[in-house]
Amino acid sequence: MGPLRSAVVATCRALAPRVSLPTADAVEAVASRMLATPSLVVAGPVSSGKSTLVNALVGRRVAPTGAGECTGLTAHYVRGPADRLDVVLVDGTRRPLPLAAGGRVPAAVGDRLGVRVEDVDHLVVTLTSAALDGLTVVDTPGTGSARRPDGVSGARADAALVVLPATAHAGDLDVLPGPAAHGPAGVVAVLGRADTVSDDDGRELAVELGRRLGDRVGPITPVIGLLAETAVTGALRAEDVGALRVLAGADPAVLEVALLDAELFTTADLPVPVEVRVRLLELLDLRGLALGLALLRADTAAGVGELCEVLLAASGLATLVGRLRDEVRARTDLHAAAAGVRELAALGESLVRAEAQEATDTGSPGRGEGTRVADAAAVLARREAFTERALLAVRARLRAGSLGLPAELLDEVDRLAAPAPPDVRIGRAGAGAVELAGHAARRAAWWRAYGSWGSPRRIADLAHVVHRTYARLWRELTT
Repeated sequence: MGPLRSAVVATCRALAPRVSLPTADAVEAVASRMLATPSLVVAGPVSSGKSTLVNALVGRRVAPTGAGECTGLTAHYVRGPADRLDVVLVDGTRRPLPLAAGGRVPAAVGDRLGVRVEDVDHLVVTLTSAALDGLTVVDTPGTGSARRPDGVSGARADAALVVLPATAHAGDLDVLPGPAAHGPAGVVAVLGRADTVSDDDGRELAVELGRRLGDRVGPITPVIGLLAETAVTGALRAEDVGALRVLAGADPAVLEVALLDAELFTTADLPVPVEVRVRLLELLDLRGLALGLALLRADTAAGVGELCEVLLAASGLATLVGRLRDEVRARTDLHAAAAGVRELAALGESLVRAEAQEATDTGSPGRGEGTRVADAAAVLARREAFTERALLAVRARLRAGSLGLPAELLDEVDRLAAPAPPDVRIGRAGAGAVELAGHAARRAAWWRAYGSWGSPRRIADLAHVVHRTYARLWRELTT
């Protein structure tokens, strides 16, 4: 556990003996969440490709990707010594259930257990996948689903992966759970189903979507979840590549027309059985088919490994994983602690309101524990380390193009917010501590002045955060 989460836990433990038992229980719950494995909630509209992307992230074709009961249940994917599925009911009872054929989460969980689906709170899917080291992935029902994750355990997370359609607008983010409701720090956004457009159009759509959403999320990465899932889960077999090799030798004119539409592909006169073509579509869709055929025409000896490399490169998964590593995994202590501080602050505000109402109704003063909890949260929030989270939020807004800074200042903030050694963040790679401290002091003073001379509020706030970051680095280098 990192220093920030440790500070939250220590504050909670110090508060508990000074408040009533119900409040102490709520405070202890915050501390317990600091001790848990950090979690990433995957959120987005129904049919946005969330579950397919979850499969790619956990390295298994385990999440249900079609319509059905399970797509309306929150599922926690965690690492463990053996693959298993536990169904957690609303009363807290856990019931084991065998995974279906192929290691997938079965459909109709309620029917298999003899309970109503309304009695199921969430699923816990334990996998041996190394991709889940130090991170729990939470797949939620799509926004607009009859079983939204509001109030269930799946909505609590330290960071969010938001999967968005090209038609998304800012109002769509109002119903997203977890960190996505609190601004761009700790939120990674992707354009799902980017295979429906060309690569160039996908990048342009992602940029346009970022502009449309303003500073609610940071940059948006186009991702083709199906290609990523097929490339990393071992779903592609040698016989699939063999079928593609046969198709690559088919009449080019017929094949060109067949690749225009999935129905045309399954009904065209091609030298591969229809059931094989259906499987290829399920694994690759039309974009993956075109990539596979191009590879095999260029290299007739190419096999499963080579095709998976091509699919992975086209999917955008490597870029996404890089962002998750830099913006989530490397800052799990910060994101988790910030969530804990928010929870304490919200608890304090709720108690203050309740005590004020009680004083109005009864004429007697409250216990003052709401103020005690709120003050403790405020003390935590003033810790210098939380400046980094503010800087991440600033960088996300800059990347979304909502602040209008000159390019050189954008580059400086981006570099300063990167998870890198101080010399790289300060822009003096390889320099000694004295030079680094001097440059940090000069930039701190510059940014303080930049935000002081009649700047708009958004620029002044940005400058204040950057100034504090440089000041913190200076202190670290001079102590």
